[in-house]
Amino acid sequence: MSRVLLALLVLLLCVPAPTVLAEKAQKTKHNVQIHKEKISEVQKEIKRGQAQINEMRQKERLILDRLDQMELQLQLIRDNLGKRRRERTLLRREVAEKRKRLKELNQELEKLRALLAQRLKALYKFGRHAYLNVLASAGDVSGFQHQWVYLRAVAEQDSALIGQFIKRQQEEEKLTQALTSREEKLGRLVAKIGQEVAELEKVKREQVALLQDIHNQEEMYQHYVTELAAVSRELKNKIEELQRQTGRSKAKIQPKGGFASNKGALPYPVQGKIMSRFGPKQHKKFGTKIRSNGIEIATEPLSPVVAVHGGQDLYSEWVKGYGKVIIIDHGDKYYTLTAHLAEVLKETGATVESGEIIGYAGYSPIEQSGGKVYFEVRHLGKAINPEAWLLPALASAAGARAR
Repeated sequence: MSRVLLALLVLLLCVPAPTVLAEKAQKTKHNVQIHKEKISEVQKEIKRGQAQINEMRQKERLILDRLDQMELQLQLIRDNLGKRRRERTLLRREVAEKRKRLKELNQELEKLRALLAQRLKALYKFGRHAYLNVLASAGDVSGFQHQWVYLRAVAEQDSALIGQFIKRQQEEEKLTQALTSREEKLGRLVAKIGQEVAELEKVKREQVALLQDIHNQEEMYQHYVTELAAVSRELKNKIEELQRQTGRSKAKIQPKGGFASNKGALPYPVQGKIMSRFGPKQHKKFGTKIRSNGIEIATEPLSPVVAVHGGQDLYSEWVKGYGKVIIIDHGDKYYTLTAHLAEVLKETGATVESGEIIGYAGYSPIEQSGGKVYFEVRHLGKAINPEAWLLPALASAAGARAR
């Protein structure tokens, strides 16, 4: 718990009971001046704290924006990576098919080489005039013609084999070049994918760091909520302590009808709209579970705040997390707590009339857009749902009557 909270608790424990304050009325003005000076110092601390909260909020918004941008970037990289991998799979399949075709072509070339080798060996054996010798060996014209047809067929076949060999060689060279080009393309593609993967990993690391930063800020918010719960418990203890110490006449603080008999018919403390209700709820952004002992009413800044019922000002002071607070004892162990006030008009120990202006709406310590008033109803020290005691139809009338 912070030093400010510890100082606050010490101050709470040092606040005299209402009956003591009544006996020391001569010192009230002097004590009020001292408390005003302390409040001024605390207000400066509030402004510094609020400035830090604003800075943290701004940083959080920037981080959330960056997370959105990085998530979009991650999705684009993942899509591109998937596309490149599919292309690589198709390319590898094509390269495998071309390698298979090249192997078959090499086998055919080997057969052509063997046939050509046989022809060349036969020609070399008979010499340069092998064809003339074959023709001269014919006995007559018919034999000559027959030999001529045979030699021409052999020559054409040899020519075709040579043409096929040259064609196959050209195809082999062309296929080899295509294969080499494909392999180079595959290499560049793999390198590009590797670079994209590296960039993706870098983005992931940055995202993890940013998420950790967000988690740290969530812990800060949770710590702040925990402190508020501690302050709430201290206020409850203070109410119980003052309740034991009070010795004033109940007739003085109980208006006609009593607090309990007005259940469901009390006016709103301020004109506005309920934005946070009583009971357990979940933090909208972080999902953490918190409990509200009262309701929060959105209103215009510096709107008049009224007492929902007559009683006596039991406590008027600044409380961390609540701002300026006023606690009114309505008798029969019923109390109301009104917080987030910019100004409190009643002093501790003062009598409060039903509908009387007790202060003006201020700003919430966390959400500073617009005015807000926090309101609790307690009985026997236990927080109860304020909405069960208020009459919504009287909300506008309360604000109008306060003016």
